[in-house]
Amino acid sequence: LTARSLPSIQSDERLQPLLTRLSHSYVGPDYSVQKNTGKISLEQIDALSVKSFPLCMRQLHKSLRDNHHLRHGGRMQYGLFLKGIGLTLEQALEFWKKEFIRGKVDADKFDKGYAYSIRHNYGKEGKRTDYTPYSCMKIIMSNPPSQGDYHGCPFRHSDPELLKQKLQSYRVPPSGITQILELVKGMHYQLACQKYFELTHDVDDIGFSLNHPNQYFTESQKLLSGGRELKKELSNSGNSQQKTNSQESMNSNSTSTTSNITADAELEGLESYFTED
Repeated sequence: LTARSLPSIQSDERLQPLLTRLSHSYVGPDYSVQKNTGKISLEQIDALSVKSFPLCMRQLHKSLRDNHHLRHGGRMQYGLFLKGIGLTLEQALEFWKKEFIRGKVDADKFDKGYAYSIRHNYGKEGKRTDYTPYSCMKIIMSNPPSQGDYHGCPFRHSDPELLKQKLQSYRVPPSGITQILELVKGMHYQLACQKYFELTHDVDDIGFSLNHPNQYFTESQKLLSGGRELKKELSNSGNSQQKTNSQESMNSNSTSTTSNITADAELEGLESYFTED
């Protein structure tokens, strides 16, 4: 039915702009609900940037620490990401001010020139819009970085040789770097980021489609905190108890026991399947 409908859809001038916009749109969670607001301390950010930041945000954080400044594109991309992982407005003002005054911006200049935009991102100035973090699609498709900028997607906007050097410095194994560069060559930038996640978290398959930097952070924290493993252990524990009960009833009904064990195995597979998400 879809195939038969394509000619009429493609010839309908009213639908073409809609379909074009849809292919470039992000329709997942916008990470505007701040369930974790205030749970991230400023002292944690350096360690989190190494363990749980996607490459784009890790690059921005390192550049900020090295240069004590980011241009507007970098401040927007990184600032909204930090907001999405739980940084409060007060923490954000403290974080950016401390870093900028270590460079060429004094406290008075920061308060007059930069604090407003941070409060604006949190919906406290201007139109009072509570801005949401950038999705991968937005980072890839809009506002490409120019010389001196550090925002954007490293898989999309970095020179392949520079990207290779960066991955080497982050101790990504050579075979993994080759896989990532092949995906980049094929313009599969989000798949390249997924491969980076797998290599830096030592997993074979992340089990989800990566399309947002804050999703990367959330899934990384779940994995590192043992959330997924805990679910599996609880599931296996429950199944072990079921198998024990089945074995205790073996003497009374061997046929029934065999059926129960088979059902337990199937249930274990189903539980493992659903806990992967």
